[in-house]
Amino acid sequence: MCRSGRLYTSGILSVLRRKRDVQLRRHGGHENNRIFTNLRPPWPRVMNARQKQSWEPMADITNQTSAEQRLRLLESQNRILESIARGAGLEKVLVRLARVSKSHFPGAGCVIHITSEKADSMSLAAAPELPDAVSEAFATVDLKGAAGPLALAVIRSEPVIVPHVGDDERWKDVCRQFLALGFPGIWTHPILDAEGAPLGCFTLLYRDRAVPEHEDYEVIDHLLPLARLAIVQDRRLRALQTADERLMSLAASLPGVVYQREVTPDGDIRYTYISDGAKDLFGVSPEEIVADPQALFDCHGPEYGLDFHERLLAASRELTLWDVEAPIITRDGEHKWTHAIARPTRRADGTVVWNGIILDATRIKMANLELAAANRAKSEFLANMSHELRTPLNAIIGFSEIMLGETFGKIGNPKYVEYLRDIHESGTHLLEIINDLLDLSKIEAGKMTLDEAPLDITRLVRNTLRLMSDKAEERGIALSCDMAEDIPPIVADERKVKQVLINLLSNAIKFTSHGGWVKVRVAVDADGRLTISVADNGIGISQQDQKAVLRPFAQADSGLNRKYEGSGLGLPLAKKIVELHGGTLTLESELTRGTTVTVTFPGSRLCVEEGVTAKGPSRISTAAR
Repeated sequence: MCRSGRLYTSGILSVLRRKRDVQLRRHGGHENNRIFTNLRPPWPRVMNARQKQSWEPMADITNQTSAEQRLRLLESQNRILESIARGAGLEKVLVRLARVSKSHFPGAGCVIHITSEKADSMSLAAAPELPDAVSEAFATVDLKGAAGPLALAVIRSEPVIVPHVGDDERWKDVCRQFLALGFPGIWTHPILDAEGAPLGCFTLLYRDRAVPEHEDYEVIDHLLPLARLAIVQDRRLRALQTADERLMSLAASLPGVVYQREVTPDGDIRYTYISDGAKDLFGVSPEEIVADPQALFDCHGPEYGLDFHERLLAASRELTLWDVEAPIITRDGEHKWTHAIARPTRRADGTVVWNGIILDATRIKMANLELAAANRAKSEFLANMSHELRTPLNAIIGFSEIMLGETFGKIGNPKYVEYLRDIHESGTHLLEIINDLLDLSKIEAGKMTLDEAPLDITRLVRNTLRLMSDKAEERGIALSCDMAEDIPPIVADERKVKQVLINLLSNAIKFTSHGGWVKVRVAVDADGRLTISVADNGIGISQQDQKAVLRPFAQADSGLNRKYEGSGLGLPLAKKIVELHGGTLTLESELTRGTTVTVTFPGSRLCVEEGVTAKGPSRISTAAR
C-alpha cells in the first residue's frame, strides 16, 4: 500500500478510536491529483453486533485546505522576509525557515547547510528540534569526494530524492548511517544563487519511506528562495564589513585624515566618513565631525570658514579638483597648516561626493616660508650690492680699454696687449653675468620697476639684429628677420625688452653650429597680441630638460657648461622680464632639430589707438660668410 493509502486507512481507524473528525488527503481526481476529505461518523449512534456502522458522506474540502496552506505559507514567508530586512543573523533566519518547513512537512526534520568560501565543503547552519546525533553527523559535508545525497545534490545542482536509502544500491555506503540515525527517507534540494553557483542545500529527513508529491515541491519552491536570499544577504553584509574593516585599517595607516564628504544640491555639507586622524590633526573626534561638520570648520576661523564654504560650493558645481592649503587653529590652540586634496563625483540625485585626504603640511609650509624669507634676504642683499659690484668692474673694463687703445703711449711688450685684451673680455663677460644676476635678484625681491613708455618695436628689433650680426657672422650663422608691416608700438620698458631679445639671440647663436641659421619673426596674432619668436636649427633641448632651462643657473646638460660659456640665467631672466610686462615666454624644442622661443605681449600693451606704426623693410637678413 502506498504512503497516502496507509495514511488514509490510519485516519479511518483514528476516527473509530477517538470519536472525532479527521482531515485526510488521498489520491483522487481533483487538481494536483489530491483530495482533502473530512471523515465524520454519525455519533452518538450505538452499535450492536447486528448493526453495521453507517457513515456520513465524506465532505470534499480540497480547495479550502489548499487555500489555508497557501495563506500559512505566505504568512511564514512574510515573517522570514521581515527578519532578513531587520538584519537578523543568518543562523536565526535559517532556524526559523527550518521550523516553518516542519510545519508544512509534519513528519519530517529539516537541516540546512551552507557552502564554504571555496565551495569544497558545507557546514550545518540549522537543524532545530533534531537529535544531537543528527547535528553531529551532518556538521560538515565534504563536497570533494563524498557520494552522499546532500553532496550529490550540490555537486549536480539538482534535487536528490531518496524515498528510502535501503531501496537503492547507490546509497549502500551511507545506508547504515541514515538508518542508525533513524531517517531513511531523504529529500535534499540545492540552494543556488542567481548565476547557478551553490550556496548550500535544504534537506528534509523522514523516519519512514517518503515520496514527495506535487504540492510538496510547491512548498519547497517557496522556501528555497528565502534560504538563498538569507545566505546572499549575509555574504553581502560580511563582504561590506570586510571592506569597511580594510578601509579603516588602510585609513589608519595613512598619514593625515581620509574622508568622504557630501554636498547636496541645496548646499548642505556633511561628512559620511572621516578617519581617526582627525583627532590628531584638528583635535576633534570623527564622531563630532560626522554629527556636525561645523566642528571641523571652526578650526579654520570665521573669515576663512566662510570663504571655505563658498569655494567648496563653487568647486562642487564645477566638479574641479580640490587642492587647498589652509591655516588652522586646533581645539587645543595649536597653529598648523593643512593640505587637502579631493576629487568630486556627482550622483544621479545631484549630490556631489568628495573623496579626499588632509595632510599636516605644517613642517613643509614653515620650511617653505623660511626658504622664501631666505631668498628674499639674498635677493635684497644682491640688489643692494648692485653699486658695490658694478663700480669696480666698470673701472677694470674702462682702464683696460684705455690701455688697449694706447691713449697715453705705446705698450712696449706685445704680451701685455694680449693680457689686457683678456682682462677686458673677462671683465665684460663678468659684468654681463652680474647684471643678469642682479636683475634676477631684483625681480625676486620685488624691487625691479619698469620704465614704461611707447616703444617702436620694429626699430628695436632692427637695432638688436645689427648689434648681434657681427657675432653671427663670426660663427658662420645666417641671421634673418621676418617682420609684419605696420607693427604698432607697445607700452614697455625699452631697455628690458632689448635685454630679452639680446638674451634670446645670444642663446640661439651660441647653441647653433657653423652654417646654421637663426630666424626672428615679429607679428600680431589673431587675438591682437604681439609675438616675437626666435628660432634656430641648433642642438635643441630634450623634453625632460625644457622645464629645467627655465630655472636660474640650470642648463639642459651639465656638460654643456664646459663646451658653451654661460651662467644659465639668460632664459629665466627673459621669462621673468616678460612676465613683469604681463606676457608669456614659451619654449618648443627637439634634440638635434633646433629650438623656438616665443615671447607674447598682451594686446592691452599695443598702442593701436594712436595710429602710430613703424614702417619700413619687412625683412632683414645677414648671410653667413
